[in-house]
Amino acid sequence: MGNKVSVKPILRTDKILKNGNSPIYLQVIINSVKKTFTLNENVAPKDWDKKSGEAKGKGYKPLNDKITKEKTDLELFLRQNELAGVPLSFALVDNFLKGTNNNDFYAVFDEVLEMKKGDGLAEDTVYKYETLRKRLKSFKAKLFTSDIDSVFITKFNNYLKKLEIGEGGLYNHHKCLKCIINEAIEYKKFKGDNPYKSKKSLKVKSPDHKTIFLEEEEVLKILKFKPTSSTMKATKYMFLLSCCTGLRYGDLYSLKVSDIDWNNKIISKKMLKTKHIVDIPLNRQIRALLARFLTNKKPSDKVFPEISNQVGNRILKKIAEECKIDKEISFHVGRHTFASYLVNNKNVSLPLVSKLLGHRRIANTMIYTNSNVKNLRSVMDVSRYG
Repeated sequence: MGNKVSVKPILRTDKILKNGNSPIYLQVIINSVKKTFTLNENVAPKDWDKKSGEAKGKGYKPLNDKITKEKTDLELFLRQNELAGVPLSFALVDNFLKGTNNNDFYAVFDEVLEMKKGDGLAEDTVYKYETLRKRLKSFKAKLFTSDIDSVFITKFNNYLKKLEIGEGGLYNHHKCLKCIINEAIEYKKFKGDNPYKSKKSLKVKSPDHKTIFLEEEEVLKILKFKPTSSTMKATKYMFLLSCCTGLRYGDLYSLKVSDIDWNNKIISKKMLKTKHIVDIPLNRQIRALLARFLTNKKPSDKVFPEISNQVGNRILKKIAEECKIDKEISFHVGRHTFASYLVNNKNVSLPLVSKLLGHRRIANTMIYTNSNVKNLRSVMDVSRYG
């Protein structure tokens, strides 16, 4: 059975202020139990219309607009909580009116994400938000906006660490959650400040993108590695294709047979992140990698089987261990390796590497290029005076 709830603006004529006015309250009745809550506004008793629950006369429109908004906002809040299965109470009302919101956070999350999609959010960014939502749901099935504070953020971060999603994964999850909360505040769906701004809140730093890439001999070790399952096999070759093409995980995952032009020997792919087309010529090694997964497939089929980024990265760690590669390998390391290999080992110019990576600015390409120790030594060997 549903709750019987009513909200009505009233004037507390039993209270007289120094200016002769009386304070305006919201009278809330939940299942025949009544309580009043101040709106921190007042008006002369002669200017109050008891029947309509608003002030009468000239100059009161701003006040009446505020009263109407507070009333309708509270009514909507109570309806949403009742539908979400939250027990209605006067404490809930008090928290709401004081600025503590208790909306169903997943409903707020979905609403904000739909608005962001309408603004042209890239597909791989949508994927990041959807992954965040799934992991929030796994962490806490029922989540309300009032639950989200600096303590919650720390606990969620500890949960994410157990999933072994890496520093980049942690950073992206917090970045997306912070953004959702900011926009929820803007749309009046989340009251108060973003807990990420709190001095007590967890500080998540952006990972160093230049730290990890593979040397040529390490890539060859993975090439020679023999997988023990079909999933491990697909992961191995997806990673190697990234090392050979620079494609991101999202672009590998969504790669279709129709993206491959065998006649002209080229991959022509619309990148999920930037929505720009990148053209990658197919050398013999790339063609051999792709051929393993194209048997009996239609043009609309995906080249690789469905493997989540998290599962794939976990498998890559196992492959690295088996190959005795002492590095934290993830799919994105393949993209780093591609750029680093071309620049440092093959002396390919940055503009050409930038073109293959699908970058519009060479400055973006600099993040993915690394000078290995051997190259640095050779530079220093010739850097002598006299």
